[in-house]
Amino acid sequence: MNQTAESSNTIDEILEAAAVVFSEKGFDGARVDELARAAGVNKATLYYQIGDKEALYHAVLTRVIKRTANDIEQALETVSDCELRIRAFVEIFARNTGNVRYAAPIMLREVASGGRNLPESAVQEMGRVLGALTDTLQQGIEQGLFRPVNAFMVHMMIVGSLTLYSANEPIRHRNAKHNPEIHDPSHFITTEEAGREVGNLILAAIKAQPQETQS
Repeated sequence: MNQTAESSNTIDEILEAAAVVFSEKGFDGARVDELARAAGVNKATLYYQIGDKEALYHAVLTRVIKRTANDIEQALETVSDCELRIRAFVEIFARNTGNVRYAAPIMLREVASGGRNLPESAVQEMGRVLGALTDTLQQGIEQGLFRPVNAFMVHMMIVGSLTLYSANEPIRHRNAKHNPEIHDPSHFITTEEAGREVGNLILAAIKAQPQETQS
């Protein structure tokens, strides 16, 4: 892959455009000519810059997860307090999920398929995200701030709730339209606000109780 500045810009544009198509059509439903057209390039350029459809899909997934992993690791480097680290982790994940609108639909498709098209490179980046959370939870447990918990289940609570919240906005609007009697403004908070709410819930669930800190 050509790594000149111009080529890098082209690759970024291709990945952004392809991500939208993949979020709408899925891996199987997206066609190469459609992906190229969305990116404003011909198929020859697409193949030259990135590769075939599978390579393009793998690059899209790895890129978005790596971005989240980088942001989380960078933020946690400057925060020592365990509770603040948990809040930072959740809020960064929420912000990235909300800002990158295609991420949630793509990931939900992968979950539904059992990760059929999920590349190892993306799995490795997921490991970085989980590792950052696991280290913070373990640190809090050792300090007596958190009770012993299953780190992976905490991870699933964060990722699952925020990914689903981001992806189901159209359904929430339809529900509010057809069921005005149960319309609740709290169903339409921003993803950043959702992150703060989830952070509060997670901390309430994992904080050590007084009798636990004394035992």
